[in-house]
Amino acid sequence: MKKPELVTAGFIVSGKQLSLDLQMVAYDIWGTTAHVLMLYKQGIIKKEYMKPILTALIEINKEVAAKTFVIDPQKGAQLSLEAKIVEKAGEAGYSVHTGRSRNDQVMVTEQLYLRDAIIGLLENMQPVLAALYKLAGEHLGTVMPGYTHMQPAKATTFGQWALAYLNGFLRAIKTITDYFETYNLNPLGACESYGTSWHLDRTYTAKLLGFPKVWEIPQDVVSSRGFVQLGYLTGMRDICLVASKLAQDLLMFDTFEYGMIGLGDEVAQRMHPITGSSVMAQKKNPDVLELIRATAPQLVGFTSIVANLLSGLPMGYNRDSREVKEYIDLGFSKTLSMVGALKSVLTTITINKERMLDLVMTNYSMTTDVADAISQASGVGYRLIYNVVGQVVDESMQCGKLLSDISAQDLVKKASAMGITLHVTNAQLKDAMDPQGALEKRTHIGGSAKSSMTISLKHTNSEIDTLLNWVSTQKQIINKAKSKTWAIAKKVIQEGNL
Repeated sequence: MKKPELVTAGFIVSGKQLSLDLQMVAYDIWGTTAHVLMLYKQGIIKKEYMKPILTALIEINKEVAAKTFVIDPQKGAQLSLEAKIVEKAGEAGYSVHTGRSRNDQVMVTEQLYLRDAIIGLLENMQPVLAALYKLAGEHLGTVMPGYTHMQPAKATTFGQWALAYLNGFLRAIKTITDYFETYNLNPLGACESYGTSWHLDRTYTAKLLGFPKVWEIPQDVVSSRGFVQLGYLTGMRDICLVASKLAQDLLMFDTFEYGMIGLGDEVAQRMHPITGSSVMAQKKNPDVLELIRATAPQLVGFTSIVANLLSGLPMGYNRDSREVKEYIDLGFSKTLSMVGALKSVLTTITINKERMLDLVMTNYSMTTDVADAISQASGVGYRLIYNVVGQVVDESMQCGKLLSDISAQDLVKKASAMGITLHVTNAQLKDAMDPQGALEKRTHIGGSAKSSMTISLKHTNSEIDTLLNWVSTQKQIINKAKSKTWAIAKKVIQEGNL
């Protein structure tokens, strides 16, 4: 009697899962090829079986590249691949899965796929880092107001603003590279969760697949399925959080009231069907910034979902973990889209230097620098000067005066009323109110003085170079390993030995 079809097959192996698996088949073939070569090296597969098996794998790899390979939804990706090998290699194909489970097969496939995806993401981040670095270097002297609690705080520079976000992105990327280094391990040989009696050489497959080490304990390997994705999602979440904050800043700076920056026509246009208004012709809507900002909460959600999926699972494989692949795919898709949009924003942005300086001169951003300068010149304790300057400023603001309207006499008189002897001249006061001069006095590490910023730029450039070299090195390792695997496979086909 024919066994009935599983009515829940579509649920167990969904269309979305099949689509994602199809993206990874080439990596499954690479992992399978490495496994087969190891089995042959260990004397587990007969010599006469190797040519038909490896020939089949090469042919199937071509089908995958031509997009003609099909996954049978009743079998899933791994069994569909095995069936195809048997179809092409005959009896020899039944030896391919020796000493291996679908669990470690899937894990190595996903590991290889994720490695390339992460390298691709970091390559896409490089133009964003370059754009911020360029803005930082070009605007070392561009004065702008800084804010705390959304209120004018102290003057800074647009260059320092750009460098701050650049460093935020570099830290987020460090989270990703740290997870990459932590999980760049070979899971093959863990089998279903508990190892195998077959005499495997896990170090050999690690070398063929470009892994620096073997993921040692089988239970740890399979029980950690999904943790790699969670780590990478955490790093992408951090990238998106930094981008969200940056976008929020630019959304404010782009308003009519702030008027500090403008968006390029490549990302926003008046009367455009999308970024313009259908009834308000003057509108140039910053949709792109709003969508950049919207990416972060989605990545936070994906990360939380994956953590919750993994949180209650016991030792060994559990089918729950297969759901993780959908969220890592969404994570990559959303983050890559956001990164591309952010690059366009940063490379086409215009900076209104005059407006930025005008805001600093009219919104009392220089108050703290005035208090600092007076305390430094007079020798009177800062907290006392803070109270003197604070009261004078408060009274001036209530009268609608500017900071520049305050005289030295106003400060001396207020200090005297508070029992403080203060000597300050209008020349000293004017000098303290000069934003360029005040910014140049911040010579500490990371300060806004051009000398300090130049050093910070050098440090940041060094970090970017280190990242670029790391990415380049990882690509070389991966490409070299892949080439080596196929070179050995072809040699075995032609010569019959490794």
